[in-house]
Amino acid sequence: MKKVIIIVSSLLVTLSLVGGILFFNYTKVHINNVSVSEDINDDYTKKVTISIHNPLKKTIYCAISESEELSWVKAKDNKCEINVKSGSYKVYIKDSKGVIENSALNGVEVNKVIDLSVNTDKIYLTMGESYTIEAEATSIGKIDDSVKYESENSEIVTVSEEGVVSPVGEGEATIKVKSGDITKEVNVVVTSLYRKADLSNNNEFLPCERYTEEEAHILDEVLEFKIKEVGYQTRAAAVAAARFLVLEFPYRISYFYETGRLNNYDVIDYVDGEGRYYKKGLYLSKDKYDTILSSKEGPAIWGCPLKNLNDDPPQYIPGVKYPNGLDCSGFISWVLFNAGFDVGDNGAGDTPRNDDMNDLGEKIYFDRDFIYNGHYTVGDLIGWDSHIAIIAGITDTSLFIAESLPGGVVIKEFYKNGSNNLYKYYEFVNVMDSVYKEDGKLTNMW
Repeated sequence: MKKVIIIVSSLLVTLSLVGGILFFNYTKVHINNVSVSEDINDDYTKKVTISIHNPLKKTIYCAISESEELSWVKAKDNKCEINVKSGSYKVYIKDSKGVIENSALNGVEVNKVIDLSVNTDKIYLTMGESYTIEAEATSIGKIDDSVKYESENSEIVTVSEEGVVSPVGEGEATIKVKSGDITKEVNVVVTSLYRKADLSNNNEFLPCERYTEEEAHILDEVLEFKIKEVGYQTRAAAVAAARFLVLEFPYRISYFYETGRLNNYDVIDYVDGEGRYYKKGLYLSKDKYDTILSSKEGPAIWGCPLKNLNDDPPQYIPGVKYPNGLDCSGFISWVLFNAGFDVGDNGAGDTPRNDDMNDLGEKIYFDRDFIYNGHYTVGDLIGWDSHIAIIAGITDTSLFIAESLPGGVVIKEFYKNGSNNLYKYYEFVNVMDSVYKEDGKLTNMW
């Protein structure tokens, strides 16, 4: 028998010559067509469809591979559908006797932005501040995956090509972050309830009931945002909490000698929110009373009158009402708790027990040489027996100490040398590496 190959309308047909008579071999199985979908699947693949010429309805299998390893799929209705990622492949079909045919499948492209990560979905700003949105696109194939930013409320905020958000007016705005066909939104709140960090101890004392409940909750959210941005449960978080209360909150919190502590020391009453506030957020609205565990003369939010029971310091008269606030260890315990460090609502000093604020971390009694050359940084505690504070800023010449004293919760500049020398006022530094463990987004100054 002699075979003859001819082309009919681009279809390869096999003819057999038997006894001088030609027979068309329409029964030969072969690939009719291979097509690739335009749509991209959820798993970032495209569907390849293989159409098979199979008039005798044999059982046929298909495979698509970039290598010699083949994974076979049974054809249904003379068709196979297989999902593939970007690449160049060979297409195979076989029957029960083995491979019948293969052909090249070049240039399957899957081009898609598959993810867009944005570092925040909400921003709080006040006039004079700015914030840089950090966004990154993940893509496959060949596609423009650059990130673009757009402000939907340009009278409230503007945003640069680099994602720098700047406030223009008070209110709420939306920033759209886009890459490929993915869009994410960042809500921006511009508020005058706090200020850009300002080194000033001339703030008036916080009046009683200065804020509405809604305003108080916004300030809580601002504080939480500031801490989250530098890294919750890091050294930077403690610094952010301290700086917020002394530099960004527009009023001065009063000093109030504690009437008790949340931790009962046997000789000290179990009292919450009176000269101390071992809770998240600021003690500015009466709805916080629901969280107070035990009162003696209160409850009273910060700035509101509360009966004083102590004559230490001597300018405070027992039985007279003064605005509620924080004492020195009350301020530090509040800072640490809001930063994510539950060290206990403890006092300062070595009595009545030896695990007070002064005993956190590694205590180093310093001299003048230590001030210039010692190992300490922002976030470390500083004090003397019965007093504790926190280092909130460091320059080449100065340390900025945040603390609560009879003048209220303030920040003061002390020089490494000169008339207002740090060494004249403080005795030791508590190096807090063992407490914080991680620095976060730490800055020496604000």
